[in-house]
Amino acid sequence: MDLILTPVRVATSKPARQTYLNTVLFMITSTILLGLAVFAYILFYLNYVPQIGIERVIHLQYGDGPNPYGIAALDSSLVSQQPYDIIVSLNVPRSPPNLAQGNFMLSLSLLPPTYKPTLSVSSTSIIKRTNTVSPEEVLFYSRRPAILTYTSRLVSLSERLLSLPLYILRLRQESEVLHVPMTESQSFSKGWKNVPGFVMLELQTGQEVQVYDARVLFTARFGGIRWLMYNHRILSFLIFTSAFWFSEILFTLLGWLTIRYIFSSKTEVKTELVKSEETDASQVKAEGEEETDEPDLSDTPRTFPTYGRQPPLRYVPKVKEEESEEFIMDETAIQPLAAEADDEDEDMEAYRGGKDSGVGTSFSEGGERSGLARRRSRGGK
Repeated sequence: MDLILTPVRVATSKPARQTYLNTVLFMITSTILLGLAVFAYILFYLNYVPQIGIERVIHLQYGDGPNPYGIAALDSSLVSQQPYDIIVSLNVPRSPPNLAQGNFMLSLSLLPPTYKPTLSVSSTSIIKRTNTVSPEEVLFYSRRPAILTYTSRLVSLSERLLSLPLYILRLRQESEVLHVPMTESQSFSKGWKNVPGFVMLELQTGQEVQVYDARVLFTARFGGIRWLMYNHRILSFLIFTSAFWFSEILFTLLGWLTIRYIFSSKTEVKTELVKSEETDASQVKAEGEEETDEPDLSDTPRTFPTYGRQPPLRYVPKVKEEESEEFIMDETAIQPLAAEADDEDEDMEAYRGGKDSGVGTSFSEGGERSGLARRRSRGGK
């Protein structure tokens, strides 16, 4: 039976239960730290990897200057130290005025977030926006040419005839979309004032140009870690999440060991103080016991000698009355016999001494008479 219960006792012993508890706590802590690592990676990705494509619609203003222009806010979409390709997209009709324009210039300006467009009031009390921008407020400036695609008259007529049903059903329009690259790999210095907050587009063609739609597209060119995180998202997720997780576990263990060391040192100090107090108390107790090991003279019977023929004095303690009474009775029973024997011995010695050395003297006679008187008195008793 003991052999059968041995594994159960081992599995339910105190070290085993402590191991189970530590394992459960480690698993729970690891799971929580894993969730925190995933959350940390998501935040890191959103903050470190910028938006790859940013598009803003430019609403062109006509009649407010020599050329149509428009301003759009970029908010905080752009980040510093990140290369961008900037492209202007124009959707223009293939109308005779636009075809007659030929080449025309596009002007792009990036303005700081502190820029405030100025307003001017005309004589007719109509509020108009002006495109007056000082050179100090421009963070980036670029001018690029644009032109509609050329097609001959014959090709143009043939295309229109073949696509006539599509034009009738409005599935196709006589327009063209121009994509004009304004800059490549343009980056901005570190600092919020150096990151553009507004973009201004100007068509340097006069007021005759016709435009359906104008847009500015910012495309980020990733490199290094940003390129890895954007193009290989699953791999980067596993790598960075594991790194965050192991770092969290490592620092958690270091913190736990530090706290345990601090509290264990305090506990050891308290234990040493308690042990020292107990040692002092035991030493004091041992000294007291050593002092009390000697017998108490007041509890021990004593006999004291006397002079002459008087019986010796005896001291009997009164702590235990029964024992003292028995002891006194025994002593009192023996003391008369001892006294008579002592008297006889003394009489014999006196008699012999008087017989040998005191013959015919008063000392010897007195000694004999006293000895006879004692014998008679004892005999009478």
